[in-house]
Amino acid sequence: MRVALYTLGCKVNQFETAAMAEGFISKGANIVPYTQEADIYVVNTCTVTSRAACQSRQILRRIRRSRKKARVIAAGCYVQTGAQEILDAVPGQVCLVGNDQKANLVDLAFELEDGLEFYVGNISRVAAIAPFTIKRPWGRTRAFVRIQDGCNSFCTYCIVPYARGRSRSLSPELVERQIDILFQEGIKEVVFTGIHIGMYGEDLLEKTSLLCLLKRLCSAFPQLRFRLSSIEPSEITPDMISWAVSTPNFCPHWHISLQSGSDKILKLMNRRYTSSLYRDLVMQLRAAMPESAIGSDVLVGFPGEDGPAFQKTLELISELPITYVHAFPFSPRPGTIAAEMKNMVTRKEKVKRGRAVRNLGNKKKQAFYRLHVEKIFECLVEGRDKETGLWKGLTPNYIPVLIEAGMDRTDLHNQILPVRITKAERGMVFGTLLKH
Repeated sequence: MRVALYTLGCKVNQFETAAMAEGFISKGANIVPYTQEADIYVVNTCTVTSRAACQSRQILRRIRRSRKKARVIAAGCYVQTGAQEILDAVPGQVCLVGNDQKANLVDLAFELEDGLEFYVGNISRVAAIAPFTIKRPWGRTRAFVRIQDGCNSFCTYCIVPYARGRSRSLSPELVERQIDILFQEGIKEVVFTGIHIGMYGEDLLEKTSLLCLLKRLCSAFPQLRFRLSSIEPSEITPDMISWAVSTPNFCPHWHISLQSGSDKILKLMNRRYTSSLYRDLVMQLRAAMPESAIGSDVLVGFPGEDGPAFQKTLELISELPITYVHAFPFSPRPGTIAAEMKNMVTRKEKVKRGRAVRNLGNKKKQAFYRLHVEKIFECLVEGRDKETGLWKGLTPNYIPVLIEAGMDRTDLHNQILPVRITKAERGMVFGTLLKH
């Protein structure tokens, strides 16, 4: 049995697809690229934006038309919220598996007939996180580990709570067991991911918190580097900052969602913080951890975002020591409050504003890179760069470095090595391997 998997969307989807792949392998299947002929194709869909939903439909159509004899399974968030749209858009028979049944997908795939089958339930009633586990690092040096799923926030623009359900956490014991498996397989860095990881532990019978989990695991695995994916600004506490400063294997890297620098727009988005809270937090982090990377997300073109409101976003990013920015245009999702709001921003204006934010973010990133020239960091070497042939590595504070190793012919892959940053130019950072 040959199985091909295709993933769209977030790191949680990627983690779940990797777990599914291992499930197929445990049943004797061979995993092949989706461009090759297979007996089963699984597309793990995304619906966070209209574009993501469109891409999900496109890949399903492409596979269905070119692989007429194969079983095609659509899974994930877009299936959960837009099953009928998929059925209307994709020719032929497609099996639909929602997020509430994703943990059973491998078993279902072997039981399926060739016709239409529909496994989509009420995700809001699901009270426990799906018990996915990854046993192999798949050649990677860093592993994404999903510790939480779902969201209770209901930001007005976001479809995720309807696609993923309420917040659900993996118990600390199961997280530790997952980390131990990866550690035994040689992984050097773990990135905790989830839909809303700041809410970790609040739903468990024995309530806990993200900070308690971090303390436990950084202590249990001092040889591993730990990193967070994205976290809300109101969920980074003074206790978390002081702990991070004193913990050498916690990476000084924070990705903190902003979305808008206008308090008026933040309120319309149902974001539970103000621009001043965000400003104060970033300044606290920079003072406590001067070399830390601080990333941000910005949503441009939200309904009602006029010129002055957008200017506040640019001004806030400009004045803060932010390292990099991810900019996204507002995409109205049916079923969300924002999709029905008035004063929509034109597509042309959203493109213009997105470009302005990205340009500003790139300037700040380059400035951050230049600040670290001549400094020495422990870099995790991840592989060879295809264009330059140099080794590429990642510093604890999230700087990608192209490493000149001189005449060293040894395999540096998956090693943490001292590297001196020598220059930063044209969007790239170069470093020299020191004696090790």
